[in-house]
Amino acid sequence: MNSSRSYLVNALIDWIVDNGCTPHIVLDTTCEGVTAPAEFAAENRLVINISGTAVRNFKLDPDGLEFDARFQGESRHVSCPTGAIIGIYARENGEGMAFKLDEERDTPSIDEPESDDDESTKLPSYLRVVKD
Repeated sequence: MNSSRSYLVNALIDWIVDNGCTPHIVLDTTCEGVTAPAEFAAENRLVINISGTAVRNFKLDPDGLEFDARFQGESRHVSCPTGAIIGIYARENGEGMAFKLDEERDTPSIDEPESDDDESTKLPSYLRVVKD
């Protein structure tokens, strides 16, 4: 399955804008495939205003994010895979969502249940054991 991250980011942008707030996105500049002005990052995190008035040519799909934005008056192109998006929030109130940083891929790994000799207690491989 495709990662749900781009869909969640898109929905959060709509939600933030619908509530009259300004969406900001947080990128991890150390991820492979990130093209962004790292000199504006703090602790390898780059926060960017992605409102319709702040960016141009905005494109978000399951493969990644790209747009043009101005940094200290200079137009720069920003692009990154969806795995580099680690958060989105509203500037005015901080409401939003943070994501776990993907290490290799955008899909969560499935934990295999501990081996058990009794075949009737084994779960199909696509199920995850949830522990309290």
